[in-house]
Amino acid sequence: MNQSVIRLGLVRTVAVFAALVTAMFALAALDEGAKRNHADASTAGGPITRSEVLARAQNWVNRNVQYNLTRRSNTLVTDVDGSHKYGPDCSGLVSMAWHITANSGKGGNSTSDFAGWSGKSYLSSLHELKPGDAILKDGHMELFARWKNSSDHTQGAWTYSLNGGSDPDGDGWENDWAKGPSENSHGQVGSESWSSMQNYRPIRYDNIVDDSVGGGADRDFNGDGKADILVRNATTKDLHLYRGNGSGGFQSGTGENIGNNWSAFDLIFSAGDFNGDGKADVVARNATTKDLHLYRGNGSGGFQSGTGENIGNNWSAFDLIFSAGDFNGDGKADVVARNATTKDLHLYRGNGSGGFQSGTGENIGNNWSAFDVLFSPGDFNGDGKADILARNATTKDLHLYRGNGSGGFQSGTGENISNNWSAFDKVFSVGDFNGDGKADVLARNASTTDLHLYRGNGSGGFQSGTGENIGNNWSAFDIIF
Repeated sequence: MNQSVIRLGLVRTVAVFAALVTAMFALAALDEGAKRNHADASTAGGPITRSEVLARAQNWVNRNVQYNLTRRSNTLVTDVDGSHKYGPDCSGLVSMAWHITANSGKGGNSTSDFAGWSGKSYLSSLHELKPGDAILKDGHMELFARWKNSSDHTQGAWTYSLNGGSDPDGDGWENDWAKGPSENSHGQVGSESWSSMQNYRPIRYDNIVDDSVGGGADRDFNGDGKADILVRNATTKDLHLYRGNGSGGFQSGTGENIGNNWSAFDLIFSAGDFNGDGKADVVARNATTKDLHLYRGNGSGGFQSGTGENIGNNWSAFDLIFSAGDFNGDGKADVVARNATTKDLHLYRGNGSGGFQSGTGENIGNNWSAFDVLFSPGDFNGDGKADILARNATTKDLHLYRGNGSGGFQSGTGENISNNWSAFDKVFSVGDFNGDGKADVLARNASTTDLHLYRGNGSGGFQSGTGENIGNNWSAFDIIF
């Protein structure tokens, strides 16, 4: 045989072997990253909230999972808990996100498996899609994340997907990576136009549980799928993280220091995922300049940088500022502020990349002077739209203002959902704190300084008129969110 042919064959063999070894090490790193940074909230094959479905999909985006359709055992990729493996392709991504056990031996369902699978149901219309559902056609499927405009579905949808691409070296690893509503590290996004969606059928996992998507999920600061609480120590001014356990309590009675000396700020709040990278962020107002600063979360319990970035000059006009999640239905986190003089409520629409669509807020409510506490629990009444809760400064009753999903309210009058919250000096929400898919409210007793949880009933009220003590003596903190 010609020696050049032999040499060429050896070169190709070595190249393929090297590629396989590289892929194996990459998969091992992915698996180890999942085990190290994340914990799972649901059990395989069991009920799973929509928020967790999206968080699981985002985990593959964060880990740069690359497309491979072969379903060879050495190409399968672990999910967020590190113990279940799925095929890194379109149907494997949905299988992983839904945490299913079907066809676990081959990396989850294929698209043809999904078509005949009894664990899903077909929806009658694309308009019925909710975050965490999927769209399916012959040979391809994608996980539905949200509408690009909740008021106009014809603008298309953001999705989580693996679509495939070129494979120059023929090793099975194609030039496509898991992608979602925000750009992945390769500049790719998951997007479907309304016209292309007509080729799909909408499907829903039978075990999926409705919850306040963008509520608890966006308050998950360390990436384990559970809502957390952040506090500032009144003496040291350090910022501490209390990791939620997903069932209404904490993983530890002691918080961890995640930022030294935040004394410069008079307002600090969680903005959810304000810059569109899938990680919860924090916004703070400087007490002197009154400028607004964004601290981008790193998704594992800290910040991408110790220095915040200025996202708005001179917010001195406002006495209350908070995040209302996606209040106008465009899929981007927004900020609401009350003018200290007029007491009018203003909406600042987020641009999804860490700033605002406009430097000027829009008036969404006149004269909110009656209230001493304002905050958003996300979707408190289960209609899929972010709401606002307000405590009357005189009666101390709690009122619900139902959002209309487009930047305003269903009614100009709030409804009384609970009487006499005068015992509390701090009242706030981190979305779904106990993992039942319903937004909750937390409050600190002014006398005992104990922290209490009021579990939401998912329809605009509480499961009980009495809160449960979830933490003793939180007197050390001047800001809790």
